[in-house]
Amino acid sequence: MQSHKLSPLFTIISYVALAILTSCSGASSGSNDSSNLPDFENVSASVGLFDLGSLGQTASWGEFNGDGFQDLIVANVDLDPPNVFLFRNNEDGEFSDVTLDSGISDTPLRSAAWADFDNDDLLDLVVGTNMSRAPPILYENLGGGIFKDVSEDAGITKEGGTVGHAIWADYDRDGWVDLFQANETFVVTSFLYHNERDGTFKEVSQASGLGDFHITNSAVWFDFNNDGYPDLFLANDGLNTLDLNDGDGTFTDITDEAGVSGDAEWNSVAACLGDFNNDGFLDLYVVNIFSTTSVRNALYRNNRNGTFTDVTEETQTGDVGDGRTCAWVDFDGDGRIDLFTTNHVNPSKLFRNLGNGRFVDVAPQVGLDSPIDVFAATWGDYNNDGFMDVFLNGHIGSVLMENSGTENNFLIVKLVGNGQTTNTSAIGTRVEVNTSEGVQIREVSGGRGCCEQDMLPVHFGVGRVKIVDILVKWTSGEECSFPNINVEGGRLFQVSEDACDMIEF
Repeated sequence: MQSHKLSPLFTIISYVALAILTSCSGASSGSNDSSNLPDFENVSASVGLFDLGSLGQTASWGEFNGDGFQDLIVANVDLDPPNVFLFRNNEDGEFSDVTLDSGISDTPLRSAAWADFDNDDLLDLVVGTNMSRAPPILYENLGGGIFKDVSEDAGITKEGGTVGHAIWADYDRDGWVDLFQANETFVVTSFLYHNERDGTFKEVSQASGLGDFHITNSAVWFDFNNDGYPDLFLANDGLNTLDLNDGDGTFTDITDEAGVSGDAEWNSVAACLGDFNNDGFLDLYVVNIFSTTSVRNALYRNNRNGTFTDVTEETQTGDVGDGRTCAWVDFDGDGRIDLFTTNHVNPSKLFRNLGNGRFVDVAPQVGLDSPIDVFAATWGDYNNDGFMDVFLNGHIGSVLMENSGTENNFLIVKLVGNGQTTNTSAIGTRVEVNTSEGVQIREVSGGRGCCEQDMLPVHFGVGRVKIVDILVKWTSGEECSFPNINVEGGRLFQVSEDACDMIEF
């Protein structure tokens, strides 16, 4: 299936319609109907995911063998091995542990993220270890389930503090993913590595303007102002930081102007992005730990003018300031993105989006309030049924929770960049889905939350809507549009940048 190029007039009309539809749907969709909520079932033992250690830390979905099914890396920070588990999805509802012959070392890990750094159509892996001052480890995917540590050859060698988070983004939009390393120390800055497109990386933190000192626990890239360039939010111990991508390889700290610094008493450990009000701009959620009277999580609404407003109280999403991680996901497929948060000694929360600017916690009703102390909550559709499942990895338990959803229509889009103007893993690419209820947006993420990454294909719930328009905005600046797509019963598509081809899988 080939796309249709958008005319400027069509684009203008679409955004006018978006504004009207968003205001209407937001006013009419506020009912708290729990009759069609899905259940989540612990299927870990039946699918072969068990005995994963006691101090679970990170987990990420990634289709490393290109078979159309999501594979999984899981790791803990136990003192004794085994610490790392690579599971291949067998396409039959079960997983096989393929760690032993994979070439991935058995080292305690804090974070993991997938991307095709060399544009050879195979997902590579970067991990942050629990070893003090040790750089991340970069594993090149050689095919056949074999990985090779190429960190030294690639130039990922700078020693820092403990790696809080290692994530991917094509910050200069040259078609090759770059690497950001958040360091949990005030002794050294975090590191930005530019992909030199020859298998090596160059550390450019100071030259880019990201050389300030912070105790940074985690980080997330997102295009908050819709200019096509990914910006960087740092979740710090103390005041947080938002760095605007200037589009020329440099960044400017705009935290104060944007209004997202938080409080000096905060210890922010995670952040995640989602357009909760379907206005076409990504909103920001920040997770904090070590609660005091002034500490809680924070939801910042994007004001579409370079600033954010703290709407935590009015949306009732503050949680308790005892957080570990967060994720935006449309768990019930109703077309409104929801918010999942985890805590240290308190139950997890699943804030269902009511569509009127309010949320309600339904975690106990659907079975996601435990286990507690979950560090990584990676969302992905492991069985390709169109509903997002979640693997929870933490210090109280590690479980795969399968989503039983069956009622609503859905759309999953796997994106393949051409490896020249957009990285093949399409990280940073944006997808817009226009329905009779409004417009939803997603960005392909190179890592989020505390230390995890969701599956790279983007998921949309569309409720009972049957016909949608799909717009793909590649990081190259090119666009592919697919109008009047029937999604009744749910559809899974692969979209390639070259020729704007779309095929069902």
